Amino acid sequence: MSTFRRNSAITAVVLAFLAVSVPAKRVDPKPVAPLTFAGIRYTAQGDGRDHYVVAADLSSGNELWRVKVFHSHIEPWVEEDIQWVFITDLKLAGNALLVRDEKSRRYSIDLTKRRAQKLQCGGVFSQ
Repeated sequence: MSTFRRNSAITAVVLAFLAVSVPAKRVDPKPVAPLTFAGIRYTAQGDGRDHYVVAADLSSGNELWRVKVFHSHIEPWVEEDIQWVFITDLKLAGNALLVRDEKSRRYSIDLTKRRAQKLQCGGVFSQ
């Protein structure tokens, strides 16, 4: 094997290793303002994979309930943190809490049934 080929192969292996070992740098998500209604505070929580809306009693701070809004499927061969998706907006609409994520997907949580469902695109949130 020529010196050039050997050096090229070594360089390719080193570059491949560096590309895999360098962690992606995701910018932290912007905080989502909590909503308060009828003595209950609604907040968005999530770790990049699982995302929840949490309802807590405003006076005591005790958690009343937690609803999973969505789960981000993570592909093992792609850097994990660049696949994370976070909640960006909460909005009250009647007896529902509307949720939007970073991909502009929209969800509705029925506050009586405490169940989330994905919504079709709509103009609920202002851009």
